[in-house]
Amino acid sequence: MPFDGTPIIHPAKSPGGTEPNLAEVGFCQFTPSFRPRPMPLRHVSRAPERVGNTLAVLAFARDLVGDEQRWCKGAFARSWWNVPVRMRSGMARRYCALGAIMRAGYELRLRIDDAHAALEWQLKAQVQNWNDDPARTHSEVMTAFDAAIAAVAAD
Repeated sequence: MPFDGTPIIHPAKSPGGTEPNLAEVGFCQFTPSFRPRPMPLRHVSRAPERVGNTLAVLAFARDLVGDEQRWCKGAFARSWWNVPVRMRSGMARRYCALGAIMRAGYELRLRIDDAHAALEWQLKAQVQNWNDDPARTHSEVMTAFDAAIAAVAAD
């Protein structure tokens, strides 16, 4: 018992003494230290201008959510008062991962299809569902953007 008298609670053990591997059970989409998955040839356009546009959208979106205070869950965009707003709204100050991609495409006047596909390829899940997972952290979102940028740039 600690000095203040509060009891120490130990984490519950699973029966049989073996801990379940959450990745095998299907609760984890990826580990935070994952490597970028190579992009298949058919997944995104390989035209040089499209690759440049995809990288520009991903980099801009990453910058939009670069600060944890500018990232959100449950809506494409939110105001500083945490009220959901349209992604194109002048009051939008916080974005989810997909909302950031949509805002980046809007601001840069570029297509977002390839950027969206590249991020989904890295996540192995739909971006909006993955972003809104209650256990999702900002560092995982940043790692996913970095992996998508690295995968597109590598090709």
